Amino acid sequence: KKVADALEGAPAEIKKLVAPMFHIRIVEQFLWMVYDECAKTNTPFLEKLREGHTLAHLTKLRESYQEGGEERMQDLQSHWYSICSDIADAEEAQREKDRQPARVDIHTLKHLLEFAQECKREGNIKFREGLYEEALRIYSQGDDALKKWKVANHLQNENKWFKGFHLACLKNKAQAALKLELWQTALEAAEAALEIDGEDHKAWYRKVQAQKGLGDFKGAEESLAKLEDVARWCPDPRSILRDCEAERRRIHAARSKHKQGTKDMLGRAFEAGIFSGDRERDIEDGRPPQAVEDDELPRRVEAPPPLERKIQLTERMAGELVDELAEAYGQTSFQERVRKCARDSGFERTVFLRRLKGVAFDVQRPVLEKWGFEGSEQGVREMTAAIREHAGKDGKAAAKWLRDKQD
Repeated sequence: KKVADALEGAPAEIKKLVAPMFHIRIVEQFLWMVYDECAKTNTPFLEKLREGHTLAHLTKLRESYQEGGEERMQDLQSHWYSICSDIADAEEAQREKDRQPARVDIHTLKHLLEFAQECKREGNIKFREGLYEEALRIYSQGDDALKKWKVANHLQNENKWFKGFHLACLKNKAQAALKLELWQTALEAAEAALEIDGEDHKAWYRKVQAQKGLGDFKGAEESLAKLEDVARWCPDPRSILRDCEAERRRIHAARSKHKQGTKDMLGRAFEAGIFSGDRERDIEDGRPPQAVEDDELPRRVEAPPPLERKIQLTERMAGELVDELAEAYGQTSFQERVRKCARDSGFERTVFLRRLKGVAFDVQRPVLEKWGFEGSEQGVREMTAAIREHAGKDGKAAAKWLRDKQD
């Protein structure tokens, strides 16, 4: 989005150079690298684009795109990824070496334990006052200090105290992050706590809540099952198991809400004709699209052939088909592709809707073919017509349960 906004003020020749290939990942990454470098060096982005080596690189990318299309660009990207991967592996190996905790001496250990105890005390005060950001900052300080060190195994008591304080800091850090809905931070803290003690039921519970917040319902249920196993060996297993059952109901409710949200989006999309040929006919009918660059202007689309209906669906079958489509559109990978499509389209509505058809078709095709429709644009039209058939002209003729799915 930032790069797209910055390109708005670029000269026409640069826009025409970039526009046809702006949706290509390697081009997007190159422009972002230029933009990021400009931000760090306080250099105007448009000035950087006009520099000889930047223009030469963009020109070379455009030539590669014209010669070999997206397949050629994919080859370039794979080669680039390979080089970047080697560099990243070397850097990660060095960072991993630097991250290895150092063995602590008794004198330093004494100060560490005092510091960790103080972090726990002050963090708990802030947490009880509802100052969760302050509490998270304090707990994180304790975690950062402790994870740099390790205690020799033969110092059994000191090792126990050290791990106990670190475990408490991590669990409290996860809890504060949950209050702030920082799900990833909470998940990382809970998992770090479980590395210290894999049988800690509070750490497992924090992990369940973080996964639920991230929308990883399957992972949350798996962690909940592990928590139930751990609970059997705890002092008060019945109370923990009751909490587990209540949390399972909350996970199911969250999953249903997420699924319903996806169905609502799908229903609105069908109603608007986003996944059929209607969008292209909107342009043909003379309704003006929003302003876009010359290279992005939609080409005239030939009228589709008359629709031949070969497959009829009962209401029940139509409902099951909508369920399968909703599940496909609810996949994280598809949602990410939709967001990328919006970014690549410069958040221009007309361009986005035209490109969305291709993105959606990748997940539609398996469903189409499973139900006997053609894996083509005609198949999408026939499927849409088969579902709409049960709604009647006013959209209210279908049974209530089917209207709910379509809505």
